[in-house]
Amino acid sequence: MHVTKRQFIKTISVGSAAALLPAWVFASGKPTADPVKRIILDSDTATDDALAVLMAVTSPRLKVEAITITCGNVGFDQQTKNALYTLELAGKSGQIPVYQGSARPLVRQVHGNATYVHGSDGMSDAHFPDPKQKPDKEHAVDAIVRLVNANPGELTIVAIGPMTNVALALLKDPTIAKKIKELYFMGGFYKFYGNINPGATYNAWVDPEAARVVFQSGIPITTVGFDVSVKSSVFTDEDYVKVEKLGTKYSDFFMKINRIRRKYCKEHQKMNGSNHPDAITIAAVIDPSIVSEKVSRFVDVETRGELTLGALAIDELGVWGKQPNATICVEADEAKFKKMVFDTLKMS
Repeated sequence: MHVTKRQFIKTISVGSAAALLPAWVFASGKPTADPVKRIILDSDTATDDALAVLMAVTSPRLKVEAITITCGNVGFDQQTKNALYTLELAGKSGQIPVYQGSARPLVRQVHGNATYVHGSDGMSDAHFPDPKQKPDKEHAVDAIVRLVNANPGELTIVAIGPMTNVALALLKDPTIAKKIKELYFMGGFYKFYGNINPGATYNAWVDPEAARVVFQSGIPITTVGFDVSVKSSVFTDEDYVKVEKLGTKYSDFFMKINRIRRKYCKEHQKMNGSNHPDAITIAAVIDPSIVSEKVSRFVDVETRGELTLGALAIDELGVWGKQPNATICVEADEAKFKKMVFDTLKMS
């Protein structure tokens, strides 16, 4: 039976998939401020995603046009509530639309969840009250296609979860690949190790076919990997003491949502605190100087490996003879990142 693209999207997604700034500020003819980046934040919102959402929506350097929810960390509706609650906490309720996208990977069964890292509610069992804002009725895939087509060359997609929604948008309208300004992906690593199998990290592993669609699309991609988060985003016990002493609404939120994650990272990943990969990814979008070293490489995604499913295959020696399709962050400035997080948590 022939299945159309529209039927495919409708089948594997929740809801229906039927079928927007400030420029340079000049003084005396010279630019005095960076332009505000307009982003679509694609998230499977749980603990670390929530910090990234908070940083994004409170940053004067970003304008979040939409938050799109993808399959990933915990229950789909719970992820949506987590994003909406974080917006409400930030005083942005009703100001930024939240769209639900695909509740499952492109072709695979739902992988389960990561409640062992994030708690049953994705927020370390904080069980926050239901937010006032509800998700928009438009499907996330439709929203991505509409927003990109309406703003060619202006929108950055920040994918801090599995890239199912982005892949579906590309399958629905392949022309948007040339209209997306750039894409940041939290996933993979450079000369390091995986956190879901020895060769892969969670976001690519959940939906490797989707990741492959995106990496083969021609969109300018920057990856911020698990390795960068382990090296440069770990909040130690000393950092937690400093956060708690802030005594703000946001610092209290940080302490609550990281209770289970903090314990997991220390006991199971042998860190001296909790790492924050989604947060350091959004930090790199806000201030690219946080990335202190990067390389350009051709990257593909393993979709059939028995032991390394979801691995980002980085052609270090150019053996495939292909031009680089991704910029890979290698090192980041830990002090700059932590200052950004502390500055955010001090705001409330």
